[in-house]
Amino acid sequence: MTQVFDTVVRARSLDELREIFRQAIALEGFTASACGAFLPTESGPEPHFYFTDWPDVWLKLYEERNFVACDFGVAEARRRIAPFTWLEAKAARILSATERKLWEAAAAFGWSDGFSVPIHGPAGYFGLVTMGGKARVLPHETRRHLHMLALAVHDRARALTGLDRAAGPLAPLTARELECLRWVGAGHTDGQIAAMMGISTTTVKTHVDGARHKLSARTRAHAVARMVVCGLA
Repeated sequence: MTQVFDTVVRARSLDELREIFRQAIALEGFTASACGAFLPTESGPEPHFYFTDWPDVWLKLYEERNFVACDFGVAEARRRIAPFTWLEAKAARILSATERKLWEAAAAFGWSDGFSVPIHGPAGYFGLVTMGGKARVLPHETRRHLHMLALAVHDRARALTGLDRAAGPLAPLTARELECLRWVGAGHTDGQIAAMMGISTTTVKTHVDGARHKLSARTRAHAVARMVVCGLA
């Protein structure tokens, strides 16, 4: 195990990392995988794949049928902390018609089960590493090994893409600007923020606008999203 983790840390590209992961999980019977995250944007969380190791024909089908919108594995990962198998996720919910189509399509490709590792980080960050294979009982030690491996791979993928050191604002935000923007992100109005901070609504607007300009954001929602990506939330 130590040797695999060492190669993960030394991976110099996402392609190299994908190959390391592919070989490691193949030993446990998994034949496909993906590592990604849902990143905050103005219009809501946006899926971002660090790497995928699915057949091209599956990726095309997944996109054409918009399976990402009905992927119950993603939905389960959002509400779980511990890793889980696809069959465990399936048993925990009543599948919709579109979710059943996704399950049937995956089974047609030979993936009768899989293993998913949710990754929840600061400021609402949500990542996911998932792998597909044949249905079988996973011993506790195997689950633990795959869990640790997935976390290491995801962490290395973030580092390789630069998301662990996202570009910060053009100028440092003041303590007041940051506090006001955090309250905006929590859903409060300028009036509510003013009352909580003991300042005027005009001053609140000035602080929020100042933060928005420093973050190169077009709107308040965009500023909040940039705050999260920059690790300031």
